[in-house]
Amino acid sequence: MRRRPLWVALVVAVATVLAGCGGGLASDGPVQGGLEVGSGEDAPLTIVFPGPEPDATPESIVRGFLRAGAASDGAYDNARRFLTGEVAESWNPDETLVLLATDTAPSVRITGPTSVEVSSRAAGTVDSTGRYTAAAPGTRVTADFRLTSVEGQWRIDRIPEGFGRWITSNDVSRLVRPFAVHYVSTSSRSTVEDVRWFPLDRLATRLARAQLLPLPRHLEGAAVSAVPEGSRLLGDAVSVEAGVASVNLISTPLAPGEATRQNLWAQFVSTLIQDPEVTAVRLASDGVPVEVSGVEGPVSSLTRVGFPAPEVDTSLAKPVVRRGSTVSVFDPGLSAQQQTRDPDPQTDLPEIPQTWTGLAQSADGAELAAVDVEADGVSRWRDGIRYEVPPPGTDVGAPAYDRRGFLWTGAVGDDARLFTVDVDADPADPEAAAPLPVAASWLGDRRVAEAKVGADGDRVAVLSTLPDGSGPRVDLAGVIRGEGDRPERLSPPLRLGVELSSASGLTWVDDSNVATIAGIGGEVAPTVLSVGGDMTRLSPVPGGVDVATTGADDLYVVTGSGLFMRAGSRWVDSGPGTDLAAPAG
Repeated sequence: MRRRPLWVALVVAVATVLAGCGGGLASDGPVQGGLEVGSGEDAPLTIVFPGPEPDATPESIVRGFLRAGAASDGAYDNARRFLTGEVAESWNPDETLVLLATDTAPSVRITGPTSVEVSSRAAGTVDSTGRYTAAAPGTRVTADFRLTSVEGQWRIDRIPEGFGRWITSNDVSRLVRPFAVHYVSTSSRSTVEDVRWFPLDRLATRLARAQLLPLPRHLEGAAVSAVPEGSRLLGDAVSVEAGVASVNLISTPLAPGEATRQNLWAQFVSTLIQDPEVTAVRLASDGVPVEVSGVEGPVSSLTRVGFPAPEVDTSLAKPVVRRGSTVSVFDPGLSAQQQTRDPDPQTDLPEIPQTWTGLAQSADGAELAAVDVEADGVSRWRDGIRYEVPPPGTDVGAPAYDRRGFLWTGAVGDDARLFTVDVDADPADPEAAAPLPVAASWLGDRRVAEAKVGADGDRVAVLSTLPDGSGPRVDLAGVIRGEGDRPERLSPPLRLGVELSSASGLTWVDDSNVATIAGIGGEVAPTVLSVGGDMTRLSPVPGGVDVATTGADDLYVVTGSGLFMRAGSRWVDSGPGTDLAAPAG
């Protein structure tokens, strides 16, 4: 068992908002180092703010209330002192969190004898379930407060409905962060994550409460939850002692079967061990331990409850780059000058004419695919031979492989907008290699420009537009698979980011983020969209038409003049190239 340092909690009273408590969210500006899901660090200090001063003005009362909401003790006792007794009792500080796009306090102005308005720029909001909704750059939020005199002192006697707290950007990472809530895949023995945002106080309890909520709609059919409907926590809390989180459910009886109990364990272990204070989990239902054969005591890993260890990718396939019609191996470690050298003569890769775009590579590297925008069709290259994919429709989108052996492409067909091809089928057999539809009624008459499946195989990001190319959007949906792992339909969508005016290219950056070149508010720039709801605008790359990744934490933009790799807040020239493709997954 891991041992963590013990922190002594110090209570520090401060009169002004502390600066430098960590980076927050940014909806525009240069690239910022993001937070990994569950990457919270132990905080050695508990920060609280003072209550109201005697004879404070209405403006000072409202400012003090907003500032006191940035306390990290989770009690917010001093914040409640700015409110009348009735409002203090009804106020829920977790109702709606507004994460501001600035590190300065909101502006405050008197709008009447007993009324005050506050306003600021918003990066996004977090609802009571932890769902983050990004705000378009430049969005302003306002809130109106009413005050009354209580024993000669001003107090707030009305707050906006649903008002929780406003958190300045430099306080975000200190108070609230993204974590994954886990469910169980319906097509593999693994978990599927849904990213939510939670305040860091009482984190184990917050994570466990979120695990009790129903399966989100965008994962319906692709995942299941073993938590009985209507379950709640005994005492509405999770206790953590010596690193062990004790979860005691009050629920209807669990569904029968060993697999159900294993799934329940897997969900709570995966979710709760993201809390830096938790190293293992103890699980009970109505006071009775949830038993799994061969398992005793607290559980710290999924392998103890019947789940396989994460697969290690042993693929030897390398990314490939296309320069003109020549395809060669791409080495991310080489400089732009080194990339221009002649390709390895032993590399047996096909010539692909320049009319073909949207290069994609299968997981094992044995096959390439691309779309011919002039002929409106997709072809596959295997062993140096080109095979035409029987056309599923018109307006064919860029192809993409998934790790489970299927080639995805969008097209305007008679009854579908998304199709897959079984890569294991003989590409020379028109019937076996014919595209089959993937049902997604929510696409309507939209055109799928690109669909990229995540490494887990259970989630797909879809870039689509209206028939005339306007109204682009990026959606996340679960993949429901049938016999032989064939994708049959998609779950209802979860929209990522904000309204876009344009979008080009799509790639998964990691398990929690996708990237596209997006037009927002008149500016076109590479944009990282988190499955947790937030987004990060990167610095523009002139002429960018596509995005690609070749490994962990890297991101490339493809332009008409070559490739550019993200390096901090800059884009570094990575040599010539008109297409870049890495093995699927």
